[in-house]
Amino acid sequence: MKTLSVLKYLLVFFFFAGIGCEETIIEQGFTIGRETNFQVNQLYTSANGQYTLKITEIKDSRCAEGVQCVWQGEVILKGEWTENNNKSSFEIHSVVSDQTKEPIGYTIKIVDAKPYPKYGTVSKPEDLVVTLLIQKK
Repeated sequence: MKTLSVLKYLLVFFFFAGIGCEETIIEQGFTIGRETNFQVNQLYTSANGQYTLKITEIKDSRCAEGVQCVWQGEVILKGEWTENNNKSSFEIHSVVSDQTKEPIGYTIKIVDAKPYPKYGTVSKPEDLVVTLLIQKK
């Protein structure tokens, strides 16, 4: 009986451990009009080869779990967009959209950013995975 009880607890433990291990897939390519995951300091090329995107800086000021904040905070991305060898800089804000500077003719929206900040833990920008939706205007 004791063995059966221990076995139940082990199964429950492994179940919850498996749920906590969410894997985010990072591809080195993207498609206009499709959500794609990106990381800082990586060069991504569009499926048709016409565009490249590189995030050069990520600022994550979102209110951490376990903390009560006055403002929700936001994610800010700075980067470089290249279209047919013409490079331009961009700056995208997840909340304050009037400060966003997008490449001419395109919109870039921050759909998600993981992991979410937690009180008492330190995360580095290179650990953050940002899901973006890039669309033509």
